[in-house]
Amino acid sequence: MTNSIIQQTRNVARREWKRMLSQPVYLLSSIFAMLFCYLFFLTLMSEGLPQQLPIGIVDGDNSSMSRTLERNINASPQVEIVGKYTSFTEARKDMQEGHIYAIIDIAPGFQSDLLANRQPAISYYVNDVYLVAGSLAYKDLTYISELMSGFILQQSLQARGITGEENLMPILQPIAIDTHQIGNPYTNYSVYLSNVLLPGVLQLLIIMFTIYAIGIEMKQNSTREWLSKGNGSILAALAGKILPHTVLFTLLGLTGLFLLYGVMGFPMNGSIVWMSLSMFLFVMAHQAIGIFIIGLFQRLRDSISVGVFYGLLSFSFAGFTFPIEAMPRGAQIFSWFFPIRYYFKIYVNEALNGADIRYSLIYFAGLLAFLLLPFLVYTRLRSTIVQHDREEIKNSRFNEQLQ
Repeated sequence: MTNSIIQQTRNVARREWKRMLSQPVYLLSSIFAMLFCYLFFLTLMSEGLPQQLPIGIVDGDNSSMSRTLERNINASPQVEIVGKYTSFTEARKDMQEGHIYAIIDIAPGFQSDLLANRQPAISYYVNDVYLVAGSLAYKDLTYISELMSGFILQQSLQARGITGEENLMPILQPIAIDTHQIGNPYTNYSVYLSNVLLPGVLQLLIIMFTIYAIGIEMKQNSTREWLSKGNGSILAALAGKILPHTVLFTLLGLTGLFLLYGVMGFPMNGSIVWMSLSMFLFVMAHQAIGIFIIGLFQRLRDSISVGVFYGLLSFSFAGFTFPIEAMPRGAQIFSWFFPIRYYFKIYVNEALNGADIRYSLIYFAGLLAFLLLPFLVYTRLRSTIVQHDREEIKNSRFNEQLQ
């Protein structure tokens, strides 16, 4: 009995491979689309952080101190002064048009106030409509200003006869801050985004292809041929149908892991074996969701719409940008229904923290739980497929009678 089901599954899988290879849409929408996403995202953020963000300056003082500040800002790799304006109105217009992300406004009397210890103010105007660019520009400008203040204080102390690092540093920096960023020490945005964005694109493809592969059989009235390869077994027909897709998307997922941790050198403090296993379960969990959706809604158009909505919603509930714990308690429950959330938790434990596998077992169990979904709609899906099969038989007999 077991050998018979295995053979039936093989027959259906061979048929599915032939369908995939004979229709370019499968290759273009899966392999090439995913490889393009890998290439696009990993090259787009290859530098880790945006560099040379354009900013403007309004130098109302035009003194040696203000020019020194300007040179220090241009020496920073993250920002670059691309415009010098005579008035704030002119600079604001360029910011509103999106040409610059920040404005530095140096008031007249900057140098004289500084030398007289009157604490001159430097005004920063940052366009936070562009969240990443605005926040990075503000952070860099604030840091440079603090360095400039420290440099001026150092010159003043040395003029008073206080010399030597052991005498200057307690005054310049009373509290020494030693910062260690865990998991992403280089503050690399590619590490932060790519590890979830790319699996997010992959899960969309998995859900869509699973729904399409089953739904197109019913839409094209080819369920009779499909079931005949499985000798009438719905279980063998479904298993053989998704098996080639499991192999294909698992290989694409493992290719992504190789690119992220092997080629790009992203942090991997745990075991790549456990990450590979989580990727395999990630693929199967989303295939189970695809079967559940097509079994529940039955119509291909409706199922694809629901699948797209579910896949896009999963980005919000993955918790990699906005923490789940900060959401309303009622919304937190929805994070349990998305496999990408469990994959993300495994990624944090394994790749970033290098934690023992026992801390991730609950998330592996969460991925496995999604494999139960097809059984919830198995009876409904079977009756739909059998009904299509019977209708095909009736139509076939009717056509034979007409002939």
